[in-house]
Amino acid sequence: MRHQFFSIQYLRGFAAVLVLASHALLYPLVEHNLGFGRLGWLGVILFFVISGFIMVVVTGEGQFSAAGFLRRRFIRVVPMYWVATLLAAALALLVPQIFKTTVYDSTQLLLSLLFIPFHNPVSGGIHPLYKLGWTLNYEVFFYVCFALLAFLDARARVVWLSIAFGALAVLGLILQPEAAIPQFYTSYMPLAFCAGAWLGLATLRGHVRRLSKGAIYALMLLGMGAMVQGLAWGVEVVEDGIAFVGLLFFASALVLLLVRLEPRLPRIALLERIGDASYSIYLVHIYEVAILSGLAFKWLDPSDLFADYLVAAVSVAGGTTAGWMLYVWVELPLLRFVNSRFAKPRQATAEPASSATA
Repeated sequence: MRHQFFSIQYLRGFAAVLVLASHALLYPLVEHNLGFGRLGWLGVILFFVISGFIMVVVTGEGQFSAAGFLRRRFIRVVPMYWVATLLAAALALLVPQIFKTTVYDSTQLLLSLLFIPFHNPVSGGIHPLYKLGWTLNYEVFFYVCFALLAFLDARARVVWLSIAFGALAVLGLILQPEAAIPQFYTSYMPLAFCAGAWLGLATLRGHVRRLSKGAIYALMLLGMGAMVQGLAWGVEVVEDGIAFVGLLFFASALVLLLVRLEPRLPRIALLERIGDASYSIYLVHIYEVAILSGLAFKWLDPSDLFADYLVAAVSVAGGTTAGWMLYVWVELPLLRFVNSRFAKPRQATAEPASSATA
């Protein structure tokens, strides 16, 4: 299926900006409202739903080459993440004073590059050396599991993926493992990929475009209610299982509605470009937020809410701009370089380059 959904590009950009806004707000206000972290968590959940949707749509109804799929995923995701991780490791080694929760450790670096989860004693969670990479650990896990189901048709893939991730989540709920690897992979977070996969299957089968106006309005209302519930429930912690249900419903409804309404949506080049650069925005924004906020609060009072929100707004604009520059100057050239050496000629069923960048 070679159709590119520009609505999905809008959503990828929106997800990246949510994560960026979350960190921009948390920098001065983390002690005042940890609930700002929910915005970033929603962005990650939305990213996962989009990934599930895209992978089902681009691989189509039938079987596909698992090796080719993993090669394309490797080219798209891994080089940029390795660059970001190696940069963080080098800075942590040479100028450790600029970091709060990043400390150089050669074992952590190796585990991070191999996408192996571990307990990070500095950050206090299951985070790689470059803390943002925890989401990439889930992405790679999803890609491997999806590739293992390449011999099935689309519906069977989605069913078995949902059974597997659902069973892991139940095991995690029952056993409450403490070791990093079982704790990480028995989380409920991968269920977001399943939600997106079902939406992708519904799109392939034509069910989404047949949604009635009544169903659209109902989804809008339910989605808004789910968003409020997900953002407001138990904000004393960022990640909460009940809040996850609400945010996942909202993210799924948002993807479903925009795909359904895409023929009526305007093409806005700026939003598409932000979507194109969403991966770079995600990887680079934390540096921009730290640098800009660190400089701004040398002169501004962090107890002044107006100053806090002003700096956060400037950080969002600056982080988006920095991500776009990284996309143009680093990500695209790096993709071309890696593609020229590792990519095989595209087959008729190959995924479109721009719509497959989850």
